[in-house]
Amino acid sequence: MKTIKGTSSNTRVLSPTHNSESQHESGLSPGVRGTLFGLISALAYTAANIALREAAVDNNADWAIWISALKSIPAAIAGWVIVAYRDFQGLPSLPPRRLVIPLILTGLVMQFGGNVMFQWSLSLGGLALSVPLCFATLLTTGALLGRIFLEEAITRRMLVSMLVLTAAIVLLSLGAHQAELSVYEHMEHHTNSMSTVALTIFVACFSGCAYGAGGTVIRGSVRGELSISATLVLISTTGLVCLTTVAIYRLGFSILWETTPWQYFVMLIAGIMNAIAFFAIGASMKYLSVTRVNLLNASQTAMAAFAGVIFFGEELTVWLLSGTALTIGGLFLMEKKRPSIPNSPMGETSQSNENLQEGNSNG
Repeated sequence: MKTIKGTSSNTRVLSPTHNSESQHESGLSPGVRGTLFGLISALAYTAANIALREAAVDNNADWAIWISALKSIPAAIAGWVIVAYRDFQGLPSLPPRRLVIPLILTGLVMQFGGNVMFQWSLSLGGLALSVPLCFATLLTTGALLGRIFLEEAITRRMLVSMLVLTAAIVLLSLGAHQAELSVYEHMEHHTNSMSTVALTIFVACFSGCAYGAGGTVIRGSVRGELSISATLVLISTTGLVCLTTVAIYRLGFSILWETTPWQYFVMLIAGIMNAIAFFAIGASMKYLSVTRVNLLNASQTAMAAFAGVIFFGEELTVWLLSGTALTIGGLFLMEKKRPSIPNSPMGETSQSNENLQEGNSNG
């Protein structure tokens, strides 16, 4: 009888572990899924940034608003299609009323403070300067707000990774003068002066702060029961409606036919890539913290630097090479933690041992 009882007890303990292992064998773990979505987002954002750089033909905020308005169309359409599909399937499709106003406000911050300012910075300093400066403030803002409002811990390994990536951004920025010169040669309205460089730094950093704040709100929304499409559809629709309204008011309806077919095509590509990246980063935030998603997306810095060299004739400097190497190194330092097995004492023990080992390796 004791043998039978002991066997039954062991079965109850090992059963959750066995079921969980079977689930992990049949699919990807949350950490791997979040990482894959984060890398897809980084690649898509890089493609979008190249297209946006091509569309940055004039140095003024009004043109940046118009480009950002057109860029938001694919994301808004994709969002509403997914919402309609979920509603047809009987699934929750739209956010609850209490979140509508916060998400619209988040959309205004991300569209005007993030997208418009970033697009303007591209016409001021190009890819090699705008992307690194944007990420320097995005990483800091996202980590700080994630810690304050979402109670997400910043581990020592993560902190070291952030410091290395920040150092990479500094090195990349030191060689940004060549990028500013290449923009100066091809822009219709551009002045090569210290005031232009100062404006570029301010605009790019402002966009990073806006993206970091918006990312924190998205993370707080999608990590609960709210779907990604329900969160992002209001943000993208807010951009489409508000940016288009402001652009038409500032530039007039003539901007519709003054924009060339090539510019429409380039901005369509930028919008499609941005939509892919937008939903991918939302999916990534469902599995990872704000800081880890932002660190994955920081690979855009290296991609943008080489894109500036290849596509826009920006000079390949020692600062660019050193910054790129540090960026790759910082991404490898990112915290790696296997998910614990839910509802299993063995999983909790394994997680505790893993945390202890991590503490020893860092100490």
